[in-house]
Amino acid sequence: MALEFDMIFTRRVIFGRGSVERVGEAAAEIGLKGKALLVTGRRFARTSGYLDKIRESLESRGFGVEVFEGVEPNPSAETVERGARVAREAEVDFIVGFGGGSAMDAAKAISVIASHGGRAEDYFFDLTHEPVKPPVLPVVAIPTTCGTGSEVTKYSVISKGLEKRTILGEPITPVLSILDAETLKFAPKELIAHTVMDAVSHAVEAYFNKYSTEFSDIFAVEALKIIFQNFVRGYEGDVDSRERLLYGSMLAGLAINIPGTTAAHALGHYLTEKYGIPHGLANALFLAQVLEKSCKLMPEKTIRLVEAVEKKRVRDGDEAAGILLERLKEFKEASNLPMSLIDAGVPEEEFDKIIEEGFKYRRLLEKIPKPLTREDVKEIVTKAFRGEP
Repeated sequence: MALEFDMIFTRRVIFGRGSVERVGEAAAEIGLKGKALLVTGRRFARTSGYLDKIRESLESRGFGVEVFEGVEPNPSAETVERGARVAREAEVDFIVGFGGGSAMDAAKAISVIASHGGRAEDYFFDLTHEPVKPPVLPVVAIPTTCGTGSEVTKYSVISKGLEKRTILGEPITPVLSILDAETLKFAPKELIAHTVMDAVSHAVEAYFNKYSTEFSDIFAVEALKIIFQNFVRGYEGDVDSRERLLYGSMLAGLAINIPGTTAAHALGHYLTEKYGIPHGLANALFLAQVLEKSCKLMPEKTIRLVEAVEKKRVRDGDEAAGILLERLKEFKEASNLPMSLIDAGVPEEEFDKIIEEGFKYRRLLEKIPKPLTREDVKEIVTKAFRGEP
């Protein structure tokens, strides 16, 4: 079988504690010039002192800094359009996204709209089927959670009404990523659990994907191995484990750069937009059911994954699937995550609506090795309400 892949990498990645304060130095070294727009969330950057640290680091290297604060979780089209207006009026030359996936995704979207004009929806891949074209303002990404992997991906996910829309393309892949585990010391346990489950879903959905390659599998398998080894200790607050989780999250981000995500993301989007359920948790509420179905379709690949991650021999695909599903259950129990949609507060009257909304992301459902039918999705949602398997 021929080997083929098309991979996008960040130009430079700096990983290490205290590295946030190197942003100015690193930006200058890769040739960035002029003024930066620093895009952050509502509170953390300022209250933690990191806003001042980043500003000082940039200004010490001669960069101007404009600040755009207030990016909400699951950034809206209106927010990124407002950010783009600020970027144009301030005549910035590059964007720095500091925060969770929302701040980094907003930074990417702002870079596109500020460069090309128009509205966010003009660049939604779901509508245009066209990736973003250069030039766009370069993006520097600094994550403060260990789940989205947005610091190394070609994706920006933006909310429009009750739907999630994706802007994608090689030009929005950050030119510089700085991963500093010191920022994770401030993260509450619940946030760690939610974001790490996002990373798990990235790795799982990239691996059990008809567009996966041997190259993307390397990242997915290694990400799961690291996360499995460090999830519980990282959740409890161990800094070394959180640093490993940050690394695993980055690898999972690299994994989805090739094949993208599948059904857990497709079904989880509606829960986030309608009920405010955090993105990673929304994925987790469907992940076991999606994983169960994927394992049945790809038993040999399931065996290879378990033997690589667990370093143990297994008899067959059913045993391997059972091990993976038990791992997910252990993680949910250890971090007090809801085991079912009912536990998460989703009313059963939403059953048909979840299926209907999930089918709006047909391109994700069709990435499962055997495209999911409406009956398949109905089965997944039924089990998710019950907390099965």
